[in-house]
Amino acid sequence: MKIGLIVNPYAGSGGRLGYKGSDGLYIENPEIENRVKRFLDVVNNNIEFVSPKFKMGEYFLKKFGKKYETINAGKEKSTREDTIISARLLSDITNLIVFVGGDGTARDVVEGSQSKIPILGVPAGVKMHSGVFALNPETAGILVNAYVEGMANIIEAEVLDIDEDAYRKGIYKVKLYYIAKTINFKGLLVNSKEEISSPSYELDEIAEYIIDNMEDSTFYIMGPGSTVKAIEEKLGYTTNFLSTDLFLGKRLIKSGVNYMELLQLTGELKIILTPIGGQGFLIGRGNQEIGPEILKKAGKDNIIVVSSKEKISRIDCLRIDSGDPNVDKLLQGIYKVIVGYDEFYTIKTCSMT
Repeated sequence: MKIGLIVNPYAGSGGRLGYKGSDGLYIENPEIENRVKRFLDVVNNNIEFVSPKFKMGEYFLKKFGKKYETINAGKEKSTREDTIISARLLSDITNLIVFVGGDGTARDVVEGSQSKIPILGVPAGVKMHSGVFALNPETAGILVNAYVEGMANIIEAEVLDIDEDAYRKGIYKVKLYYIAKTINFKGLLVNSKEEISSPSYELDEIAEYIIDNMEDSTFYIMGPGSTVKAIEEKLGYTTNFLSTDLFLGKRLIKSGVNYMELLQLTGELKIILTPIGGQGFLIGRGNQEIGPEILKKAGKDNIIVVSSKEKISRIDCLRIDSGDPNVDKLLQGIYKVIVGYDEFYTIKTCSMT
C-alpha cells in the first residue's frame, strides 16, 4: 500500500499575522516543517510515500528519513494548480492522499483526485471547517497507521470553504464544495463546522457577567465569534466578527492584533474565547494570533470560555491545537464555561490522541 503526501508550504501563513487566511499570500509558513515532522514521527516506518517534489513533500520525506518516491509534479514556488495536478497523479497510484494544509488545500486535493480515493488532512491552515481533518498531526499519523493495517473505516465528509476576501472583511460565508471520501478510526477525525444560532438574551447575559467581572488593570484578548463579539458590542465597540482584539480593562486598545503584537504584552492577561460549533475547537482554528507563547504566559486558569447553552451541549469535549504539543498538555483539563449570568457548564478537553 502506498500513501500520497502533498504539503502546502504556504498553509497557515496568515494565521499568526491575523490575516484570517493564506490564499494568495505565498509566504512560506515556518511552522509547516514541525507539523509535517509531528505527523511523520508517528507514521510506521514501513509505510511508503509517493509525493511531489521540493517542499510539496519530497523535501520533508527525505529530511525525516521516510521511504518515498516522487511524481513528476511540484515546484519550488508552488501554486494551487500544482496541488491539483499532484492530487490527480497520486489518485491513480496511491490508496490514500494525506495533505498538509487547510480548507483551500482540501478543495484543491478533491478537485484533482475527483474523490477516487480517500483523503486525510493534517491540520495546518488558518481555517479547517471541513470534515476531512485529524485533530492534530499525531492523530493523523495514527489514522494512517490504522488505515494501512485495515482497521480504519472509509466514510464521507463535507469539504467546506469560505470566500477569504469577504472573510477578511468580517463577512462570513461558508459553502459546501464537495462530499469527499476520508478515513476514521476511534473517532479521531474531526466533524465539519456546524452553524448554531444563539439566542440574543443568552449573549446579553454572558456579556453582562463578563463586563461586571472585568478589571481595569488587566489585558483581555478577545477572540473571534459572535459570543465574544457580543461582549465587545455591550462595551460600545463594533469590530470585525473574525478579528482578535485587545482590551485593557473595558477599553479597546487595538482591533485585529497579531501574534507578534501580543507577544509584547506585560502584566495581567486573560483570554476570552468561544469554541467552534460542532467541532469543539477552542484554540487553533481561526484564532492562531493567540499562539503558544501567549497561551503559556496567560495559563489555563486565565482562559475564559463563553458559549450559548445549545452550542456547548452539542460539543462532547473541547479541542486544543496551539501548534505546540507541550502547551496543549498544559491546557488540558476541565473548563467552566460561562453560559449565562453567573451560570456555568463544565466540560473537559478531548484526549490528544
